[in-house]
Amino acid sequence: MTKLVFNSLENIEQNFAVLELIPDTHAWVKDRDGLFVFGNRLFYERFGISSMRGLVGKTDYDLAPADMAQRYCADDDRVLDGGAVTDRLELMLGKAESVEWFLTSKSPVYNQAGDIIASFGISRHLNRSERKLVPYQELSTPIDYIQEHFASHLSVDALARACNLSVSALERRFKKHLQKTPHQYITEVRLDHARRLLLDTEKSIGTVALETGFADHSHFTRAFSKHFGQAPSSLR
Repeated sequence: MTKLVFNSLENIEQNFAVLELIPDTHAWVKDRDGLFVFGNRLFYERFGISSMRGLVGKTDYDLAPADMAQRYCADDDRVLDGGAVTDRLELMLGKAESVEWFLTSKSPVYNQAGDIIASFGISRHLNRSERKLVPYQELSTPIDYIQEHFASHLSVDALARACNLSVSALERRFKKHLQKTPHQYITEVRLDHARRLLLDTEKSIGTVALETGFADHSHFTRAFSKHFGQAPSSLR
């Protein structure tokens, strides 16, 4: 990214107004305390927030599951130390319960004195020409299979066989490109779908657990509480 230099974070919205014109792109700015000071419309509406005013002052922990927020904050620490994140492949669950692929980059924001005053992030939807990238080619088949079969008793062994890979090769791909194991990703997909069912339907917690691939109510409740920081019953 181009080096970003501003006098201050005041009126930051005016400096980034052009980002509203870029399609399929989420953009945001956080200050050194991790508080959002800007987000474009696509970004804040993704979290069900109706205006930027509702976003300002929130942190990643207000918007994302605890384990994801922790990773985002670790990225911020790296950026605030002068580092950067460049075209990292990330996956998000779309509105139609399909997986959407994004390339995420993050960089520091400087003031005129050369001090880092914030972090800037941008996630853009992966277009067709970019689907030749190695991470997409290595992960698209297992990710699609997980999306189709997550509600069943899907094991890592079964996933590896379906992808004509050894378990070790499959695990290396997930660790390399997503920094997580296939089992962790399967669990996250199940939990994301479960959360939608809890919010959008009147199904019982036990039914939601079974319909999203969990062995029983208690296992689901433990995993959900760890991932989202609240019990399924509290969400409702």
